[in-house]
Amino acid sequence: MRPIILSVALVTMPITAQAAPQCAVADPTLDDRMVVPLPPVGHIGDAVPKVDPDSLTIPDAPALRHIRAAGATLTELGVSHGLRTVFARHGSKFQVFYVTPDGQAVVGGVMWDASGRNVTRQQVASIPGAIPTVTIGPNVPSHAVPGDAPGVGTARGSALVRAAEGTAYGTLGSPTAPRLWMFIDPMCSFSIRAMDALRPYVAGGRVQLAVIPVSVLDYEDHGKSTNAARLMLSQPTRGMVQAWQDHQLTGSPDPAAIVKLASNMATADALHLKGTPTFVWRRADGTEGMSAGVPPDLDTLLASISS
Repeated sequence: MRPIILSVALVTMPITAQAAPQCAVADPTLDDRMVVPLPPVGHIGDAVPKVDPDSLTIPDAPALRHIRAAGATLTELGVSHGLRTVFARHGSKFQVFYVTPDGQAVVGGVMWDASGRNVTRQQVASIPGAIPTVTIGPNVPSHAVPGDAPGVGTARGSALVRAAEGTAYGTLGSPTAPRLWMFIDPMCSFSIRAMDALRPYVAGGRVQLAVIPVSVLDYEDHGKSTNAARLMLSQPTRGMVQAWQDHQLTGSPDPAAIVKLASNMATADALHLKGTPTFVWRRADGTEGMSAGVPPDLDTLLASISS
């Protein structure tokens, strides 16, 4: 059996029941639509050609050349299942790419072998910071916000907000207003609905949104979510959300956006994101909240956010 490469947007995130309307992250072990096998090589009965690790010059692969030109550092991690592995890092952002045998194309994502082992995770395990960890403090249920949907997380400390701060995001609203972090898939109807509901609060100076693009719907929209998220991340911080609202996500993504989206997805994985939209915020008493889905009571949620 050949290894399977999955989109980075679909990696290792658990699936759970939705607490509120949202676009749910799918489980790659449960949906065959998400499994994209490598294309067959040659005809049935033909010997599968072996790849000579020295036959490829990684920096000359066209896609990687663009990524390196955008400021990323490339590190080769060897050959796995016939594909050369390249680790790209741009600051704190990173992505793993697998180079096709002809050296002319790359696949960004995660490789799983026939036994279900995450090959990519093992390859990058020794690289500091490549596998994110988020430690959430003890639950403080007495501080739950009235009216929140079931599934709201409440934690003491700053793990949730600190994780959100390390992502690539766009802002909308007054920088002096209390900040609400919002994970969205730009193609998710519930993310759009939440954005529409929050717009009057942003315009009134009651809240500033920090919008974190991720991709969870590729299994439904055939990759449109990933492309849209990368186009968002190609925009400047202050213009990113407006470009999404104004349907101006066109053209080709900036090469650096590939790495930014991969980093955002790694953070979403570490936070066990269940879908989009998902909100993270800090309260005045130092506790934090994490709410999945379109909030049923925005006034109550926004009243709890620390300025």
